[in-house]
Amino acid sequence: MQFDHLNFNEDDSLISIEDLKALRLRKKKIESDKKARKYILDINQRYRKMNSHKSNNFLRTMNPFKKAA
Repeated sequence: MQFDHLNFNEDDSLISIEDLKALRLRKKKIESDKKARKYILDINQRYRKMNSHKSNNFLRTMNPFKKAA
């Protein structure tokens, strides 16, 4: 039996209990990694959107003719 991190190829032969446990743990780890990457991507997108809005708003409200204090 050969395993790849994301794609695994199984033979039709019987596999041991330890292999089943390892396969189940590997699948859980892959799923949790996917969820973590999606969560981080969502946070980064919200941060970029908030940051770009602030910078755009700052440039719009900045008055070049206003006297400096």
